[in-house]
This record gives sequence, C-alpha cells and structure tokens, in this order.
Amino acid sequence: MSQAIVFFDIDGVIFDAKKFFISFYEKFAHVNNLTNEQTEKLKELYGEVKKEKGFFDPQVFLAKILSQYSIAKEDLERLWWDEKSFRECLLVDEDFLKQIQEKAIIGIFSKGEINFQKKKIEKFASFFKSQDIYIFEDKIVKINEVLAKYKNYQIYVVDDNVDVLESFKQIDNLVYTVLIREEQTESSNNKTDSVIDNVLQLVPLLTQKLPLNRLEIF
Repeated sequence: MSQAIVFFDIDGVIFDAKKFFISFYEKFAHVNNLTNEQTEKLKELYGEVKKEKGFFDPQVFLAKILSQYSIAKEDLERLWWDEKSFRECLLVDEDFLKQIQEKAIIGIFSKGEINFQKKKIEKFASFFKSQDIYIFEDKIVKINEVLAKYKNYQIYVVDDNVDVLESFKQIDNLVYTVLIREEQTESSNNKTDSVIDNVLQLVPLLTQKLPLNRLEIF
C-alpha cells in the first residue's frame, strides 16, 4: 500500500480567518475610538487589498491603515501579530492532528501571503514538514506541480472552496476531495467525494473505505 497524505487548506479549515478579522477590527476600533462608520471604512481596506493583489497581503493592508489612521507602526504591528489572537482562531487542536497523523502525512495547500499563512499554523509546526507545505498566491495553477511530487501517494485534499477541489479532480480523478461546507455555499452539482460540516469530522471519514490505492489499479 502506498503512503497517504492529507492536504489541508488553512483559511476556513484549520484557521477561522473571519473570526480573526472581526477581532482585529473590534480591537483597532476600541484602541482608536473609531465610530461605526470609521470602522466600516477600515473593513473596506481589506477588499481593496484583495482586489489589487488578487490575494490578501497583510503588509499592504497595514500600510493602508498607517496612511489613513493615527497609530504608531509599532502599536499596529503588535495589535495585528498578537499571539493570543491567532491561537483563539484555530479550528483544530493537537489531538485532532495526532489522530490524522496516525493515518497519513499532514500537508498544507493554501493561498495567500506565505508569512501570514504560516503564522496561522505556527502552533502546529511539529506536525508539518517543510517539504509538504505549499502556499501560493494562486494555488489552482500550482496543482499539477504539487501532484507531480506525490505520484505514489494516496492523496486527500480538504478545502472549503469547491473550485479548488474540482480542479484537483479534473487533473487526477484518484485524488479524494473533501469539502468543508459553509452555509449555502455548496453547489448542487458539486463533484467532491465527501462533504462535511466541520473539519473534525474528517477523522472518522479517514477510517472508512476510501478509493483504491493508486498503486493497486495499475
């Protein structure tokens, strides 16, 4: 039997990015005595960054904040990179990763700015090997490149983005895809192998009979 690897997306799977931003907006607004209207304008900067870059870049975001609000750079950096804030937004714990690790190698396949994404999973550094962490500005175009490195592996991909999972299936139908379902985001013609409401449901799923080992079908 070939070795198995589970690739996790970060945002919406391992890390609650929405919660992180809500917390940041609230803390920033409190420290700077912002009105509701001013806080809404702060939130708009996030959309501006994603539109300009095609992904979220925290350094661009923080630079925009510094240009529009009276706050010292050191104070803003401290507020943004607060360790407690990152840990409070984790969706999994070490026990969950240990259970996954008993069945497969744990990998990361994510989109975004690499330092920000790695910060989100910093607590779990011991569970990941650097060669199994893939973070790209546009990860869909990198699927072929990553799959080529794991030709003899049973591959599972866990993501909350249907387009990413379907792109994997189009390239290699033997990849087992798992969708983390968000409210009202699952398409009726979704072609993923499994749909779960919470990443913690992945543990029992991996114990079930899944697709044939790719080495067994040749």
